[in-house]
Amino acid sequence: MDMASTLTKQQLENLRRRLEQERARILRVLESVETTSPRPEQETEFEEAAQRQTEQEQGLEVAARERALLVEVERALAKFAAGTYGTGEHTGAAITYERLLAVPWAREPAGG
Repeated sequence: MDMASTLTKQQLENLRRRLEQERARILRVLESVETTSPRPEQETEFEEAAQRQTEQEQGLEVAARERALLVEVERALAKFAAGTYGTGEHTGAAITYERLLAVPWAREPAGG
C-alpha cells in the first residue's frame, strides 16, 4: 500500500505537530532535571544528603528515558523530511493513522 494514499495531508500535519509538541515537552523535562540537581554545598545532614541522592538518581532515570524517547521523536521527524513517515522501516508496510496517533514515533505497523 502506498504511503501517500493512506494518510491525508491533514493527518500528516496533525502527527507532525504532535511530534514537535512531544519534542518540546521532552526538552522542558530534560532542562528541569538538569536545573534541579543538588549542589554539594546544599547537603547539610546525612538524611538530607541521602534524600537528594535518591532524587538525583530518579532524575537521571527520568532523563535517560526522556533522552531515549527524544531519539525516537527526532527519528520520526527526520522521516517526515525524507518523505518516509508512516511506513514500516523493515516491512515497508503502511502504518495506520490510529497507530500513529497512539505512538507517533512508531517504526512498524502493529504486530510488525
